[in-house]
Amino acid sequence: MVRELDRTPDLVDLVSAARDAGHEVMLVERPMPDAVSVAAIGKALDIVAAPDGVIAEDAAGKMHDSEAGADRILAASRLWSRIASADSLAVGGFAYHPDRDPQGAWSGFPALLFRVPALAVMRRRGRTFVVAATPEAEDLLDLAASPVRAPAARRLDVTPVRNPLAWTAAVQTAVARLRAGEAQKAVLAREVMARGDGVVSAGMVVRGLRAAYPSCFTYLVTGADGTAFAGASPELLIRRAGRHAFSQPMAGSVARGGNDAEDERLASELSASEKDVAEHRLVSRFVVEALRPFAATIAAGEPEVARFTNIQHLATSVSAELSDPPPDVLTLARALHPTPAVGGWPRPQADALIDDLEAMERGWYAGAVGWMDGRGDGELAVALRCGLLWEDGARLYAGVGVMPDSDPARELEETELKFKALLTALT
Repeated sequence: MVRELDRTPDLVDLVSAARDAGHEVMLVERPMPDAVSVAAIGKALDIVAAPDGVIAEDAAGKMHDSEAGADRILAASRLWSRIASADSLAVGGFAYHPDRDPQGAWSGFPALLFRVPALAVMRRRGRTFVVAATPEAEDLLDLAASPVRAPAARRLDVTPVRNPLAWTAAVQTAVARLRAGEAQKAVLAREVMARGDGVVSAGMVVRGLRAAYPSCFTYLVTGADGTAFAGASPELLIRRAGRHAFSQPMAGSVARGGNDAEDERLASELSASEKDVAEHRLVSRFVVEALRPFAATIAAGEPEVARFTNIQHLATSVSAELSDPPPDVLTLARALHPTPAVGGWPRPQADALIDDLEAMERGWYAGAVGWMDGRGDGELAVALRCGLLWEDGARLYAGVGVMPDSDPARELEETELKFKALLTALT
């Protein structure tokens, strides 16, 4: 059942109240223009990773359908096309390695999960719609936030999981192996632990991210073990609306300045940096070529500097008119993921370097989060500037693109800049 609401609830408040009441929640918010944001509460049906593909199971855990296939994203696409109606809506995402089941701290998250919620609230271009799996699901709109039971964290103790010297040594090793011709680029990430002196509320974190990074995709996905995955990503993986597809790859970064003049100076240095321009060109060309087999026409703009609250990125807009019949958003996502912006290039060699040198479980970091509907439309953001939250702390993730001429010290500084995106929202 789909109907338009005559009021526009705050989606963060809605999912916060639902989580306080014990419901599983998901949230994806995108800023203007043409904003589409979705809050998902409860579970009607999950498309979830299984040992030999994906399955569809209901809230009671009963399996309703399945689709075999080593490629879980494409298996999910086939299953969704079979079971979805025109009004169906699913929210979720997948891990960096959709073919590997996440381990360790990520045990509450499957490799892939797209949920048809009991209640979805979608805000699209200023209008708000409710998609309810059952008539009584709309009662969830009236949930009230629980009173605060414990003081919120005011201070954080931040500890690198891996010694920064060891991580910069790994970057130096990657540089040597890239210079030896093993790959053109590899992305290496870091993980830090942030423990608070009080409660780290997922709702508080998402509110802080939305306020601090209003031009980013804000997202929240709760895990089966009580953890929550939250972040504010600057990067769109893919958007599909009918026959039109759009992607905006980003690679190459520099800090923001203290004023407009310093912003311009730093942006000019970024645009003139041989290392950053080469890194970005690799990514943008990959996106164009990955989408070309599905497109009747495709066009890429010139690289631009996209500015966010504390960082600037080189970004290229890629638009495609899809061939008939147009592939759904998951098929397009599979062609793109992982882009060289989060993995490297060529993919097999870059992933081998990551496995050898990164020494951490990525889980859903650098995967994708978003929504899709029964028509094959949808939008997925790259899961960046993110953390895995628990009651009094978080694991935070940030990565950098390593090129043959990378400076390990500069790469370490870039990760510290990216960590600030979540650290400022945790207290």
